[in-house]
Parts: sequence; C-alpha cells; structure tokens
Amino acid sequence: MKNTCSVKKEARSLLFKVGCTGAIYSVVNKNFGQRDSEVEKATGPLCGGILQEGHQCGMLWGATLAAGAEANRRMKDPNAATSLAILAARNFVDSFTQRKSSVNCRDITNCNWKSKLGMIKYFITGKPLNCARLIGRWAPEAITIAEKSLALAPEVSTTPVISCASIVAKKMGADKEKAMMLAGFAGGIGLSGHTCGALGAAVYLGAEKWYRENPGEVRFIVPGAEEKMRDFLFANKGEVHCSKICGQTFATAEEHSEYIRNGGCEKLIDLLAKSN
Repeated sequence: MKNTCSVKKEARSLLFKVGCTGAIYSVVNKNFGQRDSEVEKATGPLCGGILQEGHQCGMLWGATLAAGAEANRRMKDPNAATSLAILAARNFVDSFTQRKSSVNCRDITNCNWKSKLGMIKYFITGKPLNCARLIGRWAPEAITIAEKSLALAPEVSTTPVISCASIVAKKMGADKEKAMMLAGFAGGIGLSGHTCGALGAAVYLGAEKWYRENPGEVRFIVPGAEEKMRDFLFANKGEVHCSKICGQTFATAEEHSEYIRNGGCEKLIDLLAKSN
C-alpha cells in the first residue's frame, strides 16, 4: 500500500468528485494496480445508502466492489473467487462497525437525503467534513483489509459457492467479471443481513447500463432506479433487510449458497433482474 497520508488525501478528494462509493472503490482498486472510471461513475446510486435511502454506507458498497473485482482477477475458480469476495466484504463490515456504531448512512450522517431541508441542513452545518474525516480514516484500513482477506486461501467447498448478487448480475446480462465484482454483496454485504445485496447489484448494473447509453451525464440517481426500488419494496411489503426477507442470517457462504440453490429469493431475484 502506498503512503497512508496520500491514501487519506486521495479518498477525501474523490469523495467530493464521485461520492463515497466511487471514492473507496477507486483507492482500493488503485492499490491493486487497477483503474476503472466507468465503475466509479456508475456507483453513484449506491451513495447515501442506495438511492439516498440511508441504508449501508456507500463506502462499504465501494470497498466490496473493489475486493470482488480483485478476487476475480486472482482466482480462476469462481467458487474460490466468490468465497474470498464474501470474506472480504464480511471483514469490511466488521471493521466499519468497530469505527462507527452503525453501518447505515442515515445514522452516521443524521441526514434524511430524501428531504431537501435535510440536505440543506447537512451541508450548512458542515457535516460533509465528518464524512471526509471518516473516509480519510477508513480508506487505508479498507485497503489493508482487502489485501489480507484476498491473500488467504479460500475454504474448500464440495458444492458451488453462490452469491445472490452475482445471479442477478448474470440474469441482467453481465459477464463473469462483472458478476464476480458484485459477489460480496451477498446476504446484505458479507452475509451481514443488512439491506439486500441483490438489490444493490441490480441498482448498480442499471446505472452502469444507463451511463453507457448516456455518456457525459453525471447524476447520483439515474432513470429507472427509483422504479426498481419501488417494485422491490412493494414485493417485500416495505422490507429491505436480507435477514428479515429471508427469515434468517447466514453464518457461512455455504449456508447462503444452499438457501439460494433451494429456491430462496428466486422470485425476488427474477424481479430485480427485469429491465425497467
């Protein structure tokens, strides 16, 4: 990893250019010698806790994307790559919760991003500086976690290791590389049980597609994304948490894989994979 001070400075600078998700994705990915400005741009709808709904902090989504991309580059075996991506995501969540009492954007910022008044208060009270401090402190830690997690030998599994987010990606036409980049979203990011990782994958891929068709545009919520969220909420009676939707949490990637293989969330995955 390059100098910690330069990582902190770069993360803070990128925060105000591409948002928290794109900033963390960029610094972690760059540490592995990679750069993908298209992904950075398409992460916008994950900022503010998915479409500014206040769920998991965008930094977690961004770090998980970068780790998933690197897991795919290192591992030819998709089972091994998926296992490592989920492990890294779990470690990101553990690290983040040690730094903050909640992983949710709304709790961290104390801001309702859906309210114009809430956003105005957030900016005029100087709270963006709190996010800048947080990303500066956590960015070097996220890089270290990614390096250590991906250096481990993946657990051997006798059955395929599956990520709900990767399945959504494949159903939406994504290639193996893109599906693996999203693998760590499984189970609400690293099996943590928070907001649905398959939803995060669908929102990201929808944004990526829209940006390809609309080069030069810059926005955090792209057309079609809010409709996808609306359909998701309607199907789940307003629930977004993986643990509540599934009625359980998953201790291991194998448990999650078995649940998906047995038809768990099948209808929901099909709903999310549908184009708007």
